[in-house]
Amino acid sequence: MDLRSKGIQARPQDTLLTERAAKYLQNGPADVVDLIGYICNLPAAPRIVAEHMAEAMFAGRTEFRRDESGRWLLVGATNVTASFEATVEMPSVEYPRRSRSAKSETSGSRLKKTRLPPQPLKSLSWVVVDVETTGGSPPSDRITEIAAVVVRDGRIAEVFETLVNPQRPIPSFVSKLTNITWDMVKNAPKFEHVAEDVMKALDGNVFVAHNAAFDWKFVSHEVTRATGSRLFGQRLCTVRLARGLLPGLPRRSLDHLANHYGVEINGRHRAGGDAIATAHCLIRLLRDAEDQGCSTWEDLEVLLRGRPPKKKKKRYSALPSPVIRDTTA
Repeated sequence: MDLRSKGIQARPQDTLLTERAAKYLQNGPADVVDLIGYICNLPAAPRIVAEHMAEAMFAGRTEFRRDESGRWLLVGATNVTASFEATVEMPSVEYPRRSRSAKSETSGSRLKKTRLPPQPLKSLSWVVVDVETTGGSPPSDRITEIAAVVVRDGRIAEVFETLVNPQRPIPSFVSKLTNITWDMVKNAPKFEHVAEDVMKALDGNVFVAHNAAFDWKFVSHEVTRATGSRLFGQRLCTVRLARGLLPGLPRRSLDHLANHYGVEINGRHRAGGDAIATAHCLIRLLRDAEDQGCSTWEDLEVLLRGRPPKKKKKRYSALPSPVIRDTTA
Protein backbone atom coordinates (compact mmCIF):
# COMPACT_ATOMS: atom_id res chain seq x y z
CA MET A 1 0.00 0.00 0.00
CA ASP A 2 1.12 3.54 -0.71
CA LEU A 3 2.35 4.93 2.59
CA ARG A 4 1.20 8.39 1.52
CA SER A 5 -2.41 7.26 1.77
CA LYS A 6 -4.59 8.80 4.45
CA GLY A 7 -6.55 5.56 4.63
CA ILE A 8 -6.80 2.98 7.39
CA GLN A 9 -4.00 0.43 7.61
CA ALA A 10 -3.20 -2.38 10.01
CA ARG A 11 0.15 -3.38 11.41
CA PRO A 12 1.38 -5.59 14.27
CA GLN A 13 1.15 -4.06 17.70
CA ASP A 14 4.16 -2.19 18.98
CA THR A 15 6.43 -4.02 21.38
CA LEU A 16 9.18 -2.80 23.68
CA LEU A 17 11.78 -3.96 21.15
CA THR A 18 10.18 -2.25 18.14
CA GLU A 19 9.77 0.94 20.18
CA ARG A 20 13.49 0.82 21.03
CA ALA A 21 14.29 0.20 17.38
CA ALA A 22 12.18 3.19 16.30
CA LYS A 23 13.94 5.45 18.78
CA TYR A 24 17.38 4.29 17.65
CA LEU A 25 16.64 4.55 13.93
CA GLN A 26 15.09 8.00 14.29
CA ASN A 27 18.65 9.32 14.12
CA GLY A 28 19.40 7.61 10.81
CA PRO A 29 20.05 4.21 9.18
CA ALA A 30 22.00 1.63 11.17
CA ASP A 31 23.90 -1.58 10.52
CA VAL A 32 21.97 -4.63 11.68
CA VAL A 33 24.66 -5.67 14.20
CA ASP A 34 24.65 -2.23 15.85
CA LEU A 35 20.83 -2.13 15.79
CA ILE A 36 20.31 -5.54 17.39
CA GLY A 37 23.11 -4.81 19.83
CA TYR A 38 21.26 -1.72 21.04
CA ILE A 39 17.67 -2.95 21.17
CA CYS A 40 18.44 -6.44 22.52
CA ASN A 41 21.54 -5.62 24.60
CA LEU A 42 23.60 -8.03 22.49
CA PRO A 43 26.80 -6.19 21.60
CA ALA A 44 28.81 -7.73 18.75
CA ALA A 45 26.18 -10.38 17.98
CA PRO A 46 27.10 -12.63 15.04
CA ARG A 47 25.85 -10.99 11.85
CA ILE A 48 23.81 -14.01 10.77
CA VAL A 49 22.06 -14.05 14.16
CA ALA A 50 21.40 -10.31 14.02
CA GLU A 51 20.00 -10.65 10.49
CA HIS A 52 17.55 -13.38 11.52
CA MET A 53 16.45 -11.45 14.62
CA ALA A 54 15.82 -8.26 12.66
CA GLU A 55 13.88 -10.03 9.90
CA ALA A 56 11.65 -11.74 12.47
CA MET A 57 11.16 -8.57 14.54
CA PHE A 58 10.23 -6.34 11.60
CA ALA A 59 8.15 -8.84 9.60
CA GLY A 60 4.96 -7.15 8.40
CA ARG A 61 5.98 -3.74 9.76
CA THR A 62 6.06 -1.21 6.93
CA GLU A 63 7.66 1.49 9.10
CA PHE A 64 10.98 -0.42 9.01
CA ARG A 65 12.89 -1.16 5.81
CA ARG A 66 16.39 -1.57 4.42
CA ASP A 67 18.22 0.91 2.22
CA GLU A 68 20.35 0.08 -0.82
CA SER A 69 23.39 -0.60 1.35
CA GLY A 70 21.49 -3.09 3.54
CA ARG A 71 21.19 -0.88 6.61
CA TRP A 72 17.88 -0.68 8.45
CA LEU A 73 16.05 2.63 8.47
CA LEU A 74 12.85 4.05 9.88
CA VAL A 75 10.37 5.32 7.32
CA GLY A 76 9.82 9.00 8.08
CA ALA A 77 13.35 9.61 9.39
CA THR A 78 15.44 9.42 6.23
CA ASN A 79 18.79 10.76 5.12
CA VAL A 80 18.65 13.58 2.57
CA THR A 81 20.70 11.49 0.16
CA ALA A 82 18.31 8.53 0.31
CA SER A 83 15.93 8.07 -2.59
CA PHE A 84 13.09 6.80 -0.39
CA GLU A 85 10.85 9.76 0.55
CA ALA A 86 7.57 8.31 1.84
CA THR A 87 6.68 9.17 5.41
CA VAL A 88 4.36 7.98 8.13
CA GLU A 89 3.22 9.84 11.21
CA MET A 90 5.54 9.18 14.13
CA PRO A 91 4.92 9.95 17.82
CA SER A 92 6.49 13.06 19.24
CA VAL A 93 8.97 11.70 21.79
CA GLU A 94 12.52 12.37 22.91
CA TYR A 95 14.94 10.03 21.19
CA PRO A 96 18.31 8.93 22.60
CA ARG A 97 21.49 10.29 21.10
CA ARG A 98 23.44 7.91 18.91
CA SER A 99 26.99 7.03 19.90
CA ARG A 100 29.78 9.02 18.27
CA SER A 101 30.82 5.96 16.24
CA ALA A 102 27.29 5.48 14.94
CA LYS A 103 27.07 9.14 13.98
CA SER A 104 30.25 8.94 12.01
CA GLU A 105 28.60 6.61 9.50
CA THR A 106 26.32 9.43 8.39
CA SER A 107 28.60 12.39 9.12
CA GLY A 108 28.36 15.30 6.74
CA SER A 109 24.67 14.68 6.10
CA ARG A 110 21.57 16.01 7.77
CA LEU A 111 18.31 14.30 8.53
CA LYS A 112 15.00 15.67 7.48
CA LYS A 113 11.34 14.72 7.50
CA THR A 114 9.76 15.05 4.12
CA ARG A 115 6.41 16.76 3.92
CA LEU A 116 3.83 15.35 1.59
CA PRO A 117 1.84 17.65 -0.70
CA PRO A 118 -1.78 18.43 0.24
CA GLN A 119 -4.10 15.54 -0.61
CA PRO A 120 -7.21 16.49 -2.65
CA LEU A 121 -10.48 15.30 -1.14
CA LYS A 122 -11.51 13.96 -4.54
CA SER A 123 -8.55 11.56 -4.44
CA LEU A 124 -9.69 9.96 -1.18
CA SER A 125 -12.04 7.06 -0.65
CA TRP A 126 -14.07 6.65 2.51
CA VAL A 127 -15.54 3.78 4.51
CA VAL A 128 -18.58 4.65 6.61
CA VAL A 129 -18.83 2.29 9.58
CA ASP A 130 -21.62 1.65 12.04
CA VAL A 131 -21.73 -0.92 14.81
CA GLU A 132 -24.45 -2.14 17.12
CA THR A 133 -23.18 -3.42 20.44
CA THR A 134 -24.21 -4.98 23.75
CA GLY A 135 -23.27 -1.75 25.55
CA GLY A 136 -20.86 1.16 25.47
CA SER A 137 -17.53 -0.11 26.79
CA PRO A 138 -15.25 -2.69 25.17
CA PRO A 139 -13.97 -5.24 26.08
CA SER A 140 -16.82 -5.94 28.49
CA ASP A 141 -19.24 -5.08 25.66
CA ARG A 142 -19.00 -6.55 22.18
CA ILE A 143 -20.28 -5.96 18.65
CA THR A 144 -23.60 -7.53 17.62
CA GLU A 145 -23.74 -6.09 14.09
CA ILE A 146 -21.34 -4.20 11.84
CA ALA A 147 -21.71 -2.45 8.48
CA ALA A 148 -19.04 -0.85 6.30
CA VAL A 149 -20.06 1.27 3.31
CA VAL A 150 -17.31 2.33 0.92
CA VAL A 151 -17.79 5.73 -0.74
CA ARG A 152 -15.72 6.44 -3.81
CA ASP A 153 -15.98 9.20 -6.44
CA GLY A 154 -19.03 10.69 -4.75
CA ARG A 155 -21.13 7.52 -4.69
CA ILE A 156 -21.62 4.35 -2.67
CA ALA A 157 -19.36 1.69 -4.21
CA GLU A 158 -19.56 -1.25 -1.77
CA VAL A 159 -21.69 -2.36 1.18
CA PHE A 160 -20.68 -4.96 3.75
CA GLU A 161 -22.88 -5.85 6.71
CA THR A 162 -23.28 -8.80 9.01
CA LEU A 163 -24.66 -9.82 12.36
CA VAL A 164 -21.98 -10.88 14.85
CA ASN A 165 -22.16 -13.31 17.75
CA PRO A 166 -21.01 -11.20 20.73
CA GLN A 167 -20.46 -14.30 22.89
CA ARG A 168 -22.38 -12.68 25.73
CA PRO A 169 -26.00 -11.78 26.49
CA ILE A 170 -27.68 -8.76 24.93
CA PRO A 171 -29.39 -6.55 27.55
CA SER A 172 -33.12 -6.23 27.02
CA PHE A 173 -33.02 -2.43 26.69
CA VAL A 174 -30.45 -2.79 23.90
CA SER A 175 -32.65 -5.32 22.10
CA LYS A 176 -35.58 -2.92 22.34
CA LEU A 177 -33.48 -0.16 20.73
CA THR A 178 -31.85 -2.20 17.97
CA ASN A 179 -34.35 -5.05 17.55
CA ILE A 180 -31.36 -7.41 17.66
CA THR A 181 -32.04 -10.41 19.91
CA TRP A 182 -29.92 -13.30 21.09
CA ASP A 183 -31.83 -15.67 18.81
CA MET A 184 -30.69 -13.55 15.84
CA VAL A 185 -26.99 -13.65 16.72
CA LYS A 186 -26.45 -17.00 18.45
CA ASN A 187 -25.65 -18.69 15.14
CA ALA A 188 -24.02 -15.63 13.55
CA PRO A 189 -20.24 -15.63 12.92
CA LYS A 190 -17.93 -14.47 15.68
CA PHE A 191 -15.94 -11.34 14.93
CA GLU A 192 -12.73 -13.25 14.27
CA HIS A 193 -14.53 -15.05 11.44
CA VAL A 194 -15.49 -11.78 9.72
CA ALA A 195 -12.37 -9.80 10.65
CA GLU A 196 -10.75 -10.37 7.25
CA ASP A 197 -13.80 -8.99 5.43
CA VAL A 198 -13.89 -5.99 7.77
CA MET A 199 -10.20 -5.32 7.16
CA LYS A 200 -10.71 -5.47 3.39
CA ALA A 201 -13.47 -2.87 3.65
CA LEU A 202 -11.32 -0.58 5.81
CA ASP A 203 -8.07 -0.97 3.91
CA GLY A 204 -6.88 2.29 2.36
CA ASN A 205 -10.10 4.19 3.11
CA VAL A 206 -10.64 7.07 5.53
CA PHE A 207 -12.65 5.76 8.51
CA VAL A 208 -15.95 7.66 8.86
CA ALA A 209 -18.76 7.30 11.39
CA HIS A 210 -21.44 9.38 13.06
CA ASN A 211 -19.81 9.85 16.48
CA ALA A 212 -16.67 8.17 15.15
CA ALA A 213 -14.99 7.73 18.54
CA PHE A 214 -17.61 5.16 19.58
CA ASP A 215 -17.41 3.00 16.45
CA TRP A 216 -13.62 3.30 16.22
CA LYS A 217 -13.00 2.06 19.77
CA PHE A 218 -15.13 -1.05 19.17
CA VAL A 219 -13.78 -1.88 15.70
CA SER A 220 -10.14 -1.25 16.60
CA HIS A 221 -10.46 -3.32 19.78
CA GLU A 222 -12.10 -6.23 17.97
CA VAL A 223 -9.56 -6.18 15.13
CA THR A 224 -6.67 -6.22 17.60
CA ARG A 225 -8.25 -9.02 19.62
CA ALA A 226 -8.97 -11.11 16.52
CA THR A 227 -5.81 -10.52 14.48
CA GLY A 228 -3.16 -9.07 16.79
CA SER A 229 -2.81 -6.07 14.46
CA ARG A 230 -3.43 -2.44 15.35
CA LEU A 231 -5.46 -0.12 13.14
CA PHE A 232 -4.13 3.34 12.38
CA GLY A 233 -4.95 6.05 9.88
CA GLN A 234 -7.18 9.05 9.31
CA ARG A 235 -10.67 9.22 10.79
CA LEU A 236 -13.57 11.59 10.21
CA CYS A 237 -16.62 12.18 12.40
CA THR A 238 -19.73 13.35 10.57
CA VAL A 239 -21.05 14.92 13.79
CA ARG A 240 -18.02 17.24 13.90
CA LEU A 241 -18.18 17.80 10.16
CA ALA A 242 -21.85 18.80 10.39
CA ARG A 243 -21.01 21.14 13.28
CA GLY A 244 -18.43 22.91 11.14
CA LEU A 245 -20.45 23.05 7.93
CA LEU A 246 -24.00 23.49 9.24
CA PRO A 247 -23.81 25.85 12.22
CA GLY A 248 -27.51 26.67 11.86
CA LEU A 249 -28.62 23.05 12.31
CA PRO A 250 -30.15 22.86 15.81
CA ARG A 251 -29.01 19.25 16.40
CA ARG A 252 -26.48 16.99 14.71
CA SER A 253 -28.02 13.61 15.43
CA LEU A 254 -28.23 11.27 12.45
CA ASP A 255 -32.00 11.80 12.31
CA HIS A 256 -31.65 15.59 12.10
CA LEU A 257 -28.76 15.46 9.63
CA ALA A 258 -30.57 12.98 7.38
CA ASN A 259 -33.73 15.09 7.53
CA HIS A 260 -31.73 18.19 6.56
CA TYR A 261 -30.44 16.47 3.43
CA GLY A 262 -33.66 14.61 2.67
CA VAL A 263 -32.02 11.21 3.27
CA GLU A 264 -34.31 8.34 4.24
CA ILE A 265 -33.08 5.94 6.93
CA ASN A 266 -34.23 2.41 6.20
CA GLY A 267 -33.61 0.53 9.42
CA ARG A 268 -32.81 3.01 12.19
CA HIS A 269 -30.46 1.71 14.89
CA ARG A 270 -29.37 -1.14 12.64
CA ALA A 271 -25.81 -1.10 11.34
CA GLY A 272 -26.67 -1.30 7.65
CA GLY A 273 -29.46 1.29 7.73
CA ASP A 274 -27.48 3.81 9.77
CA ALA A 275 -24.25 3.33 7.79
CA ILE A 276 -25.93 3.76 4.40
CA ALA A 277 -27.78 6.88 5.59
CA THR A 278 -24.55 8.29 7.04
CA ALA A 279 -22.80 7.58 3.73
CA HIS A 280 -25.40 9.59 1.81
CA CYS A 281 -25.02 12.42 4.33
CA LEU A 282 -21.23 12.25 3.99
CA ILE A 283 -21.51 12.70 0.21
CA ARG A 284 -23.61 15.82 0.71
CA LEU A 285 -21.35 17.14 3.47
CA LEU A 286 -18.28 16.79 1.26
CA ARG A 287 -20.05 18.71 -1.49
CA ASP A 288 -20.89 21.47 0.97
CA ALA A 289 -17.28 21.46 2.18
CA GLU A 290 -16.07 21.93 -1.39
CA ASP A 291 -18.53 24.79 -1.86
CA GLN A 292 -17.02 26.43 1.21
CA GLY A 293 -13.51 26.19 -0.20
CA CYS A 294 -12.33 22.87 1.23
CA SER A 295 -10.49 21.05 -1.53
CA THR A 296 -7.91 19.07 0.45
CA TRP A 297 -7.79 16.94 3.59
CA GLU A 298 -5.74 19.68 5.22
CA ASP A 299 -8.52 22.21 4.48
CA LEU A 300 -10.99 19.86 6.13
CA GLU A 301 -8.81 19.57 9.23
CA VAL A 302 -8.74 23.37 9.54
CA LEU A 303 -12.53 23.43 9.25
CA LEU A 304 -12.92 20.73 11.92
CA ARG A 305 -10.64 22.59 14.32
CA GLY A 306 -12.84 25.66 13.97
CA ARG A 307 -12.13 29.06 15.39
CA PRO A 308 -10.77 29.31 18.92
CA PRO A 309 -13.47 30.38 21.40
CA LYS A 310 -13.53 34.09 22.21
CA LYS A 311 -12.34 35.05 25.65
CA LYS A 312 -15.16 36.17 27.86
CA LYS A 313 -14.90 39.68 29.23
CA LYS A 314 -14.29 39.83 32.93
CA ARG A 315 -17.43 40.69 34.83
CA TYR A 316 -16.92 42.85 37.88
CA SER A 317 -18.98 42.43 40.99
CA ALA A 318 -21.55 45.12 41.81
CA LEU A 319 -20.79 44.70 45.53
CA PRO A 320 -18.49 47.16 47.32
CA SER A 321 -14.86 46.10 47.31
CA PRO A 322 -12.17 46.92 49.87
CA VAL A 323 -9.73 49.74 49.14
CA ILE A 324 -6.29 48.20 48.68
CA ARG A 325 -4.36 51.33 47.64
CA ASP A 326 -4.60 55.06 48.11
CA THR A 327 -5.89 56.70 44.92
CA THR A 328 -6.23 60.22 46.38
CA ALA A 329 -2.57 61.07 46.51
